[in-house]
Amino acid sequence: MEFELWLFAVKQLAQSYEMSQVIYSQLTDAEKADLHKEYDATIGGGPAGAVDKSSAGEGNGKKNDGKTLKEYRDLMNSFHNAMSILERFVEKNNAKHLDRDYPIDPSDPDEEFMHRIFLNMETSTLQIIRYLNYTAKDITQEGTLHKAENGFYSLNGKQIPEGQLLEFFYMNRWEIGILCRNPGMVHGHFFLGFQNEIFDIDLEGLKVRLRG
Repeated sequence: MEFELWLFAVKQLAQSYEMSQVIYSQLTDAEKADLHKEYDATIGGGPAGAVDKSSAGEGNGKKNDGKTLKEYRDLMNSFHNAMSILERFVEKNNAKHLDRDYPIDPSDPDEEFMHRIFLNMETSTLQIIRYLNYTAKDITQEGTLHKAENGFYSLNGKQIPEGQLLEFFYMNRWEIGILCRNPGMVHGHFFLGFQNEIFDIDLEGLKVRLRG
């Protein structure tokens, strides 16, 4: 697939690839050129090997006024765009769909193995998409967690529901995790991190921020 067509398919997820080909063929040369430029600036990630020395700071330890942070945000946005077509694929070919239309034979180890591998890939893909969707948003709240009498934590007076994705400042760096509740844990609540690591820490007074 030509990269312009691929980009057009990403931008027009409701269209099939064949329909994208038809529509793309009807674009003017100027419109195709614009898609080419947009591909290079987003999905293509810019010219290969290009390095902005002023942004990188050339290893001299000087502040770069947030230029590097902006570059990483641009990379995340490109990654997000690239994953969007995969998100639509997973929506149409999820495990529920396969179990209904293509049930496996539980006694066949090969079918069971492929089914399990697909489930793992689907879970990992959805997790990546969830984090990309979250980090693409702006920070809307920032403060410290406080435990209420009902045993739940709140941020700026509003209760944080179980399953909420939060950034929290721990060991002098920002982490990200899902707020989980388990009375059997030492602190009753914990964060489940990106790599399924468990942060069973005291959340009272913990600095957090929320995007939305």
